[in-house]
Amino acid sequence: MKTNFLGRPILHVAIVTACTAFTSTAHAQCSSMSPKTAVAWQNLPSYAPDIRALAPHERADDGSDSANSSIVGLWKVTFVSGGQVVDQAFEVFHSDGTEIMIDTAPPASDNVCVGVWAKTGGPTVKLNHPSWTFDANGNLNGTATIKVSVAVDHTGNNFAGTFTVDVFTLTGANVFHLEGTVSGQRITVD
Repeated sequence: MKTNFLGRPILHVAIVTACTAFTSTAHAQCSSMSPKTAVAWQNLPSYAPDIRALAPHERADDGSDSANSSIVGLWKVTFVSGGQVVDQAFEVFHSDGTEIMIDTAPPASDNVCVGVWAKTGGPTVKLNHPSWTFDANGNLNGTATIKVSVAVDHTGNNFAGTFTVDVFTLTGANVFHLEGTVSGQRITVD
């Protein structure tokens, strides 16, 4: 289940099919899929505020809510779409509003993603992962974005919410969309 879990082939076929609409098979620089996918993560209409414009105290978990609801720390995360697991990752949320994720794709496929997150009220946060996509020859051919909205439970050890993935050509045409649910379990030293 580490590199070839059930949902991965379904997602690969969908993304590769979508990407062939604008060039040959695309590769994502920061991908939670494989080297032949075009996932790079961009726009979700419900995320109107620009995360970069938020004040630092709004981006980070400032401790004003219960410490138990803080997302800061290390998590094991599972993405599900259409009832199938499409990716799993280890994800670190930093107190400065940045985040890093390393997923189950092979390292040669650029399986490390970075993003920014912001609190949206109470234990709820939103996350944005931008990235680039490339064709089979290594030429830049677009962008992709993953958007996540999750709420940390009262124990502070689990979160759940939704995600979207959108892939765009360099001219901004959306050639692929995926949505689903995401859940995370905190990893501790014990």
